[in-house]
Amino acid sequence: MNRTVTVVEELYSKFSAIDPDKLVEYFTENAYIRPVMKDPYQGREEIRRMFGLWANFGNVATPLRNIVGNDRVVFTEWLDESDFGGKHYAVPCVGVFEFEGDKIAAWRLYYDSAAEVSSEQSGLNARQGAKN
Repeated sequence: MNRTVTVVEELYSKFSAIDPDKLVEYFTENAYIRPVMKDPYQGREEIRRMFGLWANFGNVATPLRNIVGNDRVVFTEWLDESDFGGKHYAVPCVGVFEFEGDKIAAWRLYYDSAAEVSSEQSGLNARQGAKN
């Protein structure tokens, strides 16, 4: 199996018990994560902060439906399941990862906005001018 695909599978397997300090190690120093319609989280400190926000969700599961990639790019499709504020959420998602060596340099997240938790609830920053 391709090493980058293995790295992404490892990352997803760690979402059930989010540890921002461990998760940020999968990323380059200048990496970014960009949720669709949100401002990007640029650099390890911002990525660590984002994962810290995600740690507020309970019963997290991210079963992968599809994953394909080469040495530089990995595409994923999964169902993002979690509990937040007394509600259960199941959000269909797609991710595109770009690599520099064995580290993630970029992760773009696309999700079904009709099923998303609002920015106010999740702590994610809406992009300037974007509607949730």
